[in-house]
Amino acid sequence: MTLSIATTVARRKRSPRPTTLGAAIALACLAAAAEAEAITWPSPIYQDKPVAFFRDVLGVDPWDRQVEVIEAVRDHKRVAVSSGHKVSKSHTAAGLALWFYSSFEDARVVMSSTTSRQVDQILWRELRMMVARAKLELPGEMHELARSGFKAPDFREVVGFTAREAEAVAGISGRNLLYILDEASGIDQAIFEAIEGNRAGGARIVMFSNPTQTSGEFFEAFESKAAFYKTIRISSEETPNVKAGREVIPGLATREWIQEKREEWGEDSALYKVRVKGEHAKNEAGKIISLHLIGEAEQRWAETPGVGPFYLGIDVAGDGDAGDETVFAPRRGLKVFPLLPFRGLSEDALVAHALGIVARERSRRDPPPTIVIDREGRIGYNVYIKLRAVAESDPRSLRVVGVRASDKATREPHVYDRVRDELWANVLRFLREDGAIPEDAKLEKELHAPEWIQHGSRLKVTPKPELKKALGRSPDRADAVCLACWEPVTDRPDNGGRRGRDEDDDAPNGGIDPREGLRAFGR
Repeated sequence: MTLSIATTVARRKRSPRPTTLGAAIALACLAAAAEAEAITWPSPIYQDKPVAFFRDVLGVDPWDRQVEVIEAVRDHKRVAVSSGHKVSKSHTAAGLALWFYSSFEDARVVMSSTTSRQVDQILWRELRMMVARAKLELPGEMHELARSGFKAPDFREVVGFTAREAEAVAGISGRNLLYILDEASGIDQAIFEAIEGNRAGGARIVMFSNPTQTSGEFFEAFESKAAFYKTIRISSEETPNVKAGREVIPGLATREWIQEKREEWGEDSALYKVRVKGEHAKNEAGKIISLHLIGEAEQRWAETPGVGPFYLGIDVAGDGDAGDETVFAPRRGLKVFPLLPFRGLSEDALVAHALGIVARERSRRDPPPTIVIDREGRIGYNVYIKLRAVAESDPRSLRVVGVRASDKATREPHVYDRVRDELWANVLRFLREDGAIPEDAKLEKELHAPEWIQHGSRLKVTPKPELKKALGRSPDRADAVCLACWEPVTDRPDNGGRRGRDEDDDAPNGGIDPREGLRAFGR
């Protein structure tokens, strides 16, 4: 058959039923011709016409930068695509998987990304929708989960695994093999080593990612290995929606979003360069928390269970800081929940909000909720004292820990200068140990801003006045998250329940200044 017959039949199947005898006869003839000469998959028709496959089979009209990527995968064994947000990465990846599956004998496609959510709920969902909406039927058994795959009777398949399953990735081989790696900047080198072994047999690889990391295979594809890769950079500023100033393709970056990020992050910031322009930020070396680490923590948020003792970090806006926020940061286990910022609340209102939050999270099965509050300054100190009074009236329902960031370091005084430095080192540890944070543009910028400064033999965080100047505000959200992750020493699993020097352990009553006249909690 010819392609035009198949396309015509597919289109007419979606049209209203013919209303005349002649139209019915014509449609029947077309259907008979199509059935007589139907495409048998896999078909070589589209091997060198992947863009036509997108249009004629999948019913997708790719935009110009998509076309560039699709043709690059046809023409090159190794392709790396660095991009900003919302430029059709996942859509392109799913379409390429189906093109390869449908066009080559014994085709095997392996899709992978950093998290199971990215594989199953984004890549695999996109692929399943494309199959369901295709203009021509693509035969095969479709499974709900990527690891079970989309499989044809002749052993062609598309499967998906997370990037932590190196053995599964390495265990797939074949004469026509395509690896599609999404969020490739965060994929471990062991995966690339496994793929490299299969590339000896001619396997192809295409990588998509926001360029969040300045090391690893994805970064080197644009640097030391540029001669071996076809590299493409796509800015979110290039989408048809941005160029037209209206929605041309649903889901792509819009002009309004671009403008919002220019104002929120600053056009010269690393966040804007990485997440909008798709450019690697090469000044990451001195940062305490890299964009890569922030991005990973955001990606795993949806699949991280919020289980474990409840902590509430409170960073209180100080006197004269009318533009600053008081931020509540709730956390259970490895999951920080969406932050709750407030402006202009009285001390009593702040206390009421804090007690309301912990009351909703209290459980008979859990230890009492713990509030960790910055007690620097008059307002923070007063709110702390009022919360302490509530905790003392019923120690089984609430614990309150006061932290003074300006105090000398107590946990690792040989490494850090002040408690503030230890707070940042601790939240870095939390994120490295699979901690998860919600997507929050202000939080992202605040977490990414500080750097380590050598202070004699110890480390210090960028001074707060400098951060305020760079950010245009106080890093209230990041400070609240730091507090939420600051567990008393007795709570830490590596401590065995023993008391030790903690943020409040400088005084025999557990860190409360003896002059405050309050007894320590938990005694």
